[in-house]
Amino acid sequence: MDSNSLSELTRQLHLSPDNSRAQQDGSPTPPGNGPPRRRAPPQFHPGMTEEETVQYIKAYKAWFEEDRQIPPEPAPPIDPSSLISEQVDRRAALEEVGRRDRAASGIPIFTTIVGFAKHSSATPIEGLEPVTFAGMLVRHAHVGKYLLCRIVAPCSRIVAIQTVVEDIDGRVHDLSIYNFPATFDCSLKHLDALFPIGTVLAIREPTFKAPMQGIRPIVRVDTPTDLVFVVPSSPLLHRVTWTTGPAVPRSPTEPATLDAWRQRGNTYFSSNQWFLAAWAYSRGLVIDPQAAVIRSNRAEVYLRLKYYSGAAYDTQRVLSAKGLPDALSDKTIFRLAKAQYGRGEYAEAEKNIARWHARHPEDLAAAPWIARCRARRAERHTGQYDWASLFRKAAKDIRLDVADYMGPIEVSQMTNRGGGRGVVAKRAIHTGELLLVAKPFASAYAADLPQDKIVITLDLISNISKERTDAVLMAAIIEKLYGNPDLRDQVYHLYAGPDHPSPPGSYPPPLGPAVAVDPFSPSIDIDIAQLEAICTYNNFCPLRLEDKHIAQEAKPTGLYPLASLFNHSCVANAIWYCIGDVMIIRAAEPIPAGTEITIPYSVEESYFARQSVLKKHMLEHCTCWLCEEDRKDGDEHLQRRQELNERVLSRQLLPASLLEAQQFEEDVRKTFASTRGPIRPMHALALHIVAEKQRTSGDPRLLKESLQADMDALRCLGFDVAEESSGSQNELPIGTDRIPTVTSFLEPSGMMLRMACTYLNLHDQSKAVPWLRAALWLTDTSVGGGKDLFMLVHEDALEQLGIHEFAAQVL
Repeated sequence: MDSNSLSELTRQLHLSPDNSRAQQDGSPTPPGNGPPRRRAPPQFHPGMTEEETVQYIKAYKAWFEEDRQIPPEPAPPIDPSSLISEQVDRRAALEEVGRRDRAASGIPIFTTIVGFAKHSSATPIEGLEPVTFAGMLVRHAHVGKYLLCRIVAPCSRIVAIQTVVEDIDGRVHDLSIYNFPATFDCSLKHLDALFPIGTVLAIREPTFKAPMQGIRPIVRVDTPTDLVFVVPSSPLLHRVTWTTGPAVPRSPTEPATLDAWRQRGNTYFSSNQWFLAAWAYSRGLVIDPQAAVIRSNRAEVYLRLKYYSGAAYDTQRVLSAKGLPDALSDKTIFRLAKAQYGRGEYAEAEKNIARWHARHPEDLAAAPWIARCRARRAERHTGQYDWASLFRKAAKDIRLDVADYMGPIEVSQMTNRGGGRGVVAKRAIHTGELLLVAKPFASAYAADLPQDKIVITLDLISNISKERTDAVLMAAIIEKLYGNPDLRDQVYHLYAGPDHPSPPGSYPPPLGPAVAVDPFSPSIDIDIAQLEAICTYNNFCPLRLEDKHIAQEAKPTGLYPLASLFNHSCVANAIWYCIGDVMIIRAAEPIPAGTEITIPYSVEESYFARQSVLKKHMLEHCTCWLCEEDRKDGDEHLQRRQELNERVLSRQLLPASLLEAQQFEEDVRKTFASTRGPIRPMHALALHIVAEKQRTSGDPRLLKESLQADMDALRCLGFDVAEESSGSQNELPIGTDRIPTVTSFLEPSGMMLRMACTYLNLHDQSKAVPWLRAALWLTDTSVGGGKDLFMLVHEDALEQLGIHEFAAQVL
C-alpha cells in the first residue's frame, strides 16, 4: 500500500493539496481522469478489531485481484511544475510536524500492506536495456529494462521514501522507495544526504504502479538492490543528454576530489552517522579505488554498521596492497580481526589480534579481545555458558555477545511437513540436554520502534495485522543482507510457502567468503516478496526470560533461521526460551536417535487461543494429540472453555471469593469430556486459582486443601506427582523423566514455590524443601544455570513469599 501517496499524506497530515481528493466511496473513477471503472480500495482504520481486520484484508485481496485484471496502459501526462510543487509542500508539512509538540499533536499512525505479488530484479544493470516513461505502462513490471532518471524534488518519508524523478525526456512521475537501508527511522536531513536533488538513479526492471487513489501512477521500488546510484563517471551516462538541461535547479554542489569526500566522510563519522560516512567514503573510492586510507576508514564504519562482510573484504584488500605504512597496516589488522569476530570466525580473529598485539605489546586493548575470542570458541565447542551472568547482562542490554551452539541434532528432509524439512536427533538425547543456542539473524524490540510514528503492517499471507516490531525487523534483515551479502542463503534457504521455490534439503548453508559491499551498486539481489513470505512463515516472538513479569509495550519479533526448522507440537519433546535475544532449546524428554524434535509455538491453555497463535505461524490445523483430545470435547465445550479463559485474561477473578473460584473450577471441569485424558491445561489453571484463594484465608485446613489443589493442577499439566513424599528432603515429589511442554516452566515452578511456602506456614519444613528442590530441578532442566540462575529467575516470587533466604540456605 502506498501509505505515503498524496491522499494518505493528506489524511494523516491534514494537507489540502491542489489536486482533487481521491475517491473514498468505492465508486469508479470518472471518465477522463484515469483508468475506467476502477474502484478505490477498501479503507483500513486503526482501531479495527481482529475480526474486522481479517474482513478488511479479505476485501483488500478481492480489490487487489480485481485491479490486477485491468490491462496495462500508458500513464497520463503530468505537469512537472505542479507535481514538484506538491512534493515540496509534502516535505514542508513533514518538517512542520517535526517541529510540533508531539504530546499535543499525537503520534501519527500509518498502514502498510505486505505479502502481495511484487517484482524484484535479478539481472545486472549491464544486461538491461534503457526505457523511458514514454515506453512504460502502468500496472506493469518492465522486465529486461532499466529506467535512467534523476531526482527533481526534495524527499519525504512516512512508510517509504517519496520524491519526484524525471527521465531523460523531461517527463516526471512520483517515485516511492521502500526498504532502503538506514532510512526506516531516519531524519529528513539524512534523506537529503542520500538522495539530494540531482541524484541520478538507474532503476532495474521498474514497476509502474497504479496509485491507491487518484490518477497519478507511481514508480514503486520495493527492493533497495534494484536501485543503482549513477555517479558522473558511469558508462550509463555515456552519450546521455537531459532534455531539461545538464543540471537540476536547486541541486547541491558535490565534492569533486578524493580528499573532499574523505573529509565529508570524517565529518559524518565524528557525528556517529555511520551509513552516511560509508556513503561518502564510497564516493571517494569511485574516484580512486586504490585509496588505502579511505578504504580502511570505510571498513571501520562498516564495523559500526555490523557490515562484517564488507569490513572483512575492505581490510583484506587494504592489507594486500604493497608498501602499506606500518601504522595503517596495524590499524587495518585490528579491524580485520573485529570483522572476523563479527562473522563468527573466532580462531582467525584471535590470530590477527595476536598478530597486532605482537607489534604493540604495551597496549592493553588486545587482552579483552583475545579473551572474548576464546570464550566464544569454548561456547561453540562445548555448549557451556554462564547463564546467570548472561541473565544479568540481558536485563541491561537485550543483545548478548555469545557464540551459537548446535548440539546433537541435524536437519532432515520430511515430506510430510509443510516446509519439507525438520530437525532430528543424531543420537540418543537425555532430558534437559542442550540442543541449540542461537543468536537471531535480526530482531526487533519495543525499544527499537520509531518515536515519530506508528506503522501498522497488514499481512496478506497470514491474513493478520502483524506486530509493530515486524516492520522494524524487516528493515533490520534487509540492512544486514545489504552489508553481508554472503549471508543471503541463510535467509533465502528458509521455507517461504507454496508460492515460492522449495528450499534445499540441507541446512544451514556454509559461510562463504567475505564479499565487497558497494552502496552504489549492491552485489546481492533481494527478492522482497520472497523475504516477506519467509518472515511470515519463520519469525518468532522471542519473549525474554528476564521480562517475565513486565507488560510488553509491543511484542518482540526475531528471525532465528535454524530454530525455525524445528516443527511445532503442542506436546513437544523440546522446549525453548530466550535470555536477552539468545534462544535456548533443550530436550524436554529422552529422545531416541533419529526421532524428530519438535517445539511448542504456543503454550496457551485454551484450544482457541492456541490456534490463534498457530495461525500466525501459518499452521491452520494442529494434529498433535492434545489438540485432537480438545476437539473430541466438542465445539460447544471448547467455546465455553475459551469464554472462561477470557475471564482469567481480563483479571475478572482477582477480586473473586473462594466460592466463586470453586464455581469457576467446576465450570471449567465440565468442559472436559468424561473420557478425557489427564492432560488438561485449562483445568490446571482453574485449580491453581482455587489454591490461591484457599491460601489467602490462612486457615490451616484450607492451606492443606490448597496443597492438594496445586498437586492436582500439576497433574493436569502432565507432571507425575507423588501422593506423599517419603520424608527425605533429597527426594523430589515429582517425576524427572520429562518436562511437560503444554505450558511454560514458570507456571508450574511458581506453583511449587507457593506449595513450599505453604508447608513452611504449616511448620512442615521437611516437605517444603522437596518442593523447592522440585522447582529448582524444573528450572535448571528447562533453561540451565543451576541454583544461581534459579535464584535470579524466581527472585521476585521468592521475595514476595518471604522465602528467599530460606531457599538460598537449603538449596
